[in-house]
Amino acid sequence: MLRLQLSAVSLCPLVAAIALASAHAARAQQWKPPIDAEQSGISKEILASLHDVQRQYGKDAVMMEGQLLGQAIRSGSVAEAVIAIPGFEERDGRRYVAFKLDTGIIYNDREVTAAARPLRLWTDIVEPSLRKFKTLDLPADGVALVFAYAHKQYADEADLRAHLRDSPGDPELVTFYVLSSDVTELTADRIKGQQLIDRATVLVNGSPTHLVVEPLTPSP
Repeated sequence: MLRLQLSAVSLCPLVAAIALASAHAARAQQWKPPIDAEQSGISKEILASLHDVQRQYGKDAVMMEGQLLGQAIRSGSVAEAVIAIPGFEERDGRRYVAFKLDTGIIYNDREVTAAARPLRLWTDIVEPSLRKFKTLDLPADGVALVFAYAHKQYADEADLRAHLRDSPGDPELVTFYVLSSDVTELTADRIKGQQLIDRATVLVNGSPTHLVVEPLTPSP
């Protein structure tokens, strides 16, 4: 299993590494780490992991890891954000590259309902990440995005952080199965975000669910 564990501090040099990896991969079949570990702030272990991801799953898998991690941290991670590629998953006759993301997010039950939590993941992490790809070039029919997060009731972020170690919240797991061909349809503006959700399979703790994106309020 290929695994990256990062915080907000380590994310910036990682994004630089991924950007350089993508540019290099566009010119060559095989990516070799194009930056020095000491100068970049990225450990040799992380660079080696990125190399392995490129070799086994392609440059778009490297980019997907960076996009998912970045969106998770920007969306409110309070614990360490960890991503891994456990391999391939088969579902309904389709093959998916699985990305397992421990988001580090703990939703506040005072503000985010149970039904809204998977929708938040979709709107804050999944769709923005997928929109970065005009096409999704992977050795599979699509991606299985497996997101772990937690929820609990807390007064504010200071209260949450004060009790984070002893009371991290109740865990939940959401999986999004999305076909690469549907991602292409989205980024080409042939379908909308809601249509992409309708075509995807969404499981909350293993149970199928349907998400509805709330319409945006028109600007005055």
